[in-house]
Amino acid sequence: MKKLAAVSTLITYFSAALSTFAQQITILKPSKGYSDLGEFINNAITLIFIVAVIAVLIMLVWGAMQWIFSGGEKEAVASARGRIINALIGLAILAVAAAVAQLAGQFVGFNLFGTFTIPGPGRSGGTP
Repeated sequence: MKKLAAVSTLITYFSAALSTFAQQITILKPSKGYSDLGEFINNAITLIFIVAVIAVLIMLVWGAMQWIFSGGEKEAVASARGRIINALIGLAILAVAAAVAQLAGQFVGFNLFGTFTIPGPGRSGGTP
């Protein structure tokens, strides 16, 4: 019986302490940076897609230049053709990934590729 009384006293004490501490906690929005995790994830995914598209374009130009400067050598032309084909396959995969991400965003409720701004002088990251 004494143990039950001691446990009930401890539970009462801790519940009173928790309710007191819970009333004193305030969470403020940050003055700089992202205040929303969803906005950060949205911008990160958009930035990844932009970098991937730029990489695909560089690979296409590299393959074209390699083809132009091959001088008719079969191995060099085959290497250039392979680079261009791989870049086009990468572009197709990026397009499918963007479509799937956009479709998933419609179901979950976020707008992918919605409002992406690159931070510059005088602007904090992520906020337009």
